[in-house]
Amino acid sequence: MNKSYLFLIIFTILFSFPGSSQKNHNHMNHHLSQNINLSFAGGIIAGLLLNECATSHRQMYFSYNYKKNKWRLKQDFDNSLGIHVRRQIVIARFENPNGEKDFILKINKRGHWFIDAPKRLRNILKKKLRKHL
Repeated sequence: MNKSYLFLIIFTILFSFPGSSQKNHNHMNHHLSQNINLSFAGGIIAGLLLNECATSHRQMYFSYNYKKNKWRLKQDFDNSLGIHVRRQIVIARFENPNGEKDFILKINKRGHWFIDAPKRLRNILKKKLRKHL
């Protein structure tokens, strides 16, 4: 987690609890306000944590151009809603020129590659995908 997130969480927790030095307060209202403040702090913390764990991914589809003997980006779908918290999962599908199973390239959030393609095409497809990222 970034230091700013950690600071925001600590700041929210400290200031969400009601003050204990108030002398004249009703016992019922004290519990009610404490529950509201705790649920507010819990909601903020849960929102930050869920935002960190949100799975934003990008899907790309490349069609094969037989005349130029190259792949061309046909579709690009991004579901991150404009919020890029960290790296996103990238799934790219390349059309197989032979008409068989398409080639799949996946990049997870940590940057690890999964390539389902013949060895002779792996570097070509990786370069093509990097170019369009």
